[in-house]
Amino acid sequence: MFTNEIVIDMGFYQTVIAIHGKGVVLKEPSVIAAVRLKGGKLRMVASGFDAKRYMRSRDREQGATIIHPIKGGFIEDAEAAILMLRDFIKKALPKRNIFSPRLEVIATIACGTSVVERKNYENVLAAVGIKSPILMETPIAVSSKLSSDYNLIAVCGASVSDVAIVGPNGIITGCSVTMCGNAVDERICTYIADNYRMGISMSRADELRTRIGTFNRKEVMSADVSGRNLVDDTPYQVEITSGEIAPMMYEVMASFADVIESVSMMCPEKHILDVYHAGITFCGGFAQSDGLAEYLTERLKMPVIVPRDADEAVAIGALAFFDDRDRMFKML
Repeated sequence: MFTNEIVIDMGFYQTVIAIHGKGVVLKEPSVIAAVRLKGGKLRMVASGFDAKRYMRSRDREQGATIIHPIKGGFIEDAEAAILMLRDFIKKALPKRNIFSPRLEVIATIACGTSVVERKNYENVLAAVGIKSPILMETPIAVSSKLSSDYNLIAVCGASVSDVAIVGPNGIITGCSVTMCGNAVDERICTYIADNYRMGISMSRADELRTRIGTFNRKEVMSADVSGRNLVDDTPYQVEITSGEIAPMMYEVMASFADVIESVSMMCPEKHILDVYHAGITFCGGFAQSDGLAEYLTERLKMPVIVPRDADEAVAIGALAFFDDRDRMFKML
């Protein structure tokens, strides 16, 4: 039977959908704009980028709110997740109908996902017509593209990050931690509120960090950021420099470096040299921060490699397993 082989990498910040033979076909924010009806049921108005544009428009429906179905690396709102995922699949496969091939799906998850959380994920996928999905931990997905048999992999997400040593038979040791992107953004929001008496959203803090956040102490950048004056609730704008944001980025990344170091110390003695020579593969949106690889290389005394398109590395890596299913089932 013909099948459509796809990968769904659904995180707090964004959802990536990749199709075997085509690559990444969708990369959108993991949000929906929805209205809560009288019976408590959600009615979705828009998803992804459309949802963000809709909430900024003056014509938005009264009572419409932005909902993040994924929090802490897990599905927090199953109803919203089903609505969002159903719409994303329509965008990724616009010509799909009842006569189309069935979907064969690899869905990526955090390596600290519990049995209950896995079942919740499977239920959401089943609700959008995906039967018997393959749930794959993100470090395993990344490992498919690496030449070494034993690798130390860090996947730095917005709300949850994975660190694991992966071998030919899967994860040897690893953990999930709630730090990185969101942790920096929260600190930025607090800093601007305390020092400029201005309130900004987490998404605005993320945009600011992406634009001027750097681990390169010699580079100085600045950007204007808009928000609401906390004193009189009027529109307000200030200029923020990269030097102001840098201490927050260093603080969070120093803690994450400690996690990487702790996981590396649990590596079996016989694989230490293999892991050291392979270096640390660092993926996720935060991995693209300017100067981060150099900072971690100096901090951990190990080479740190950031793949091209680091925010798509999990989805692209998982996609490669469709060409080597024996290896995939051996590692799961």
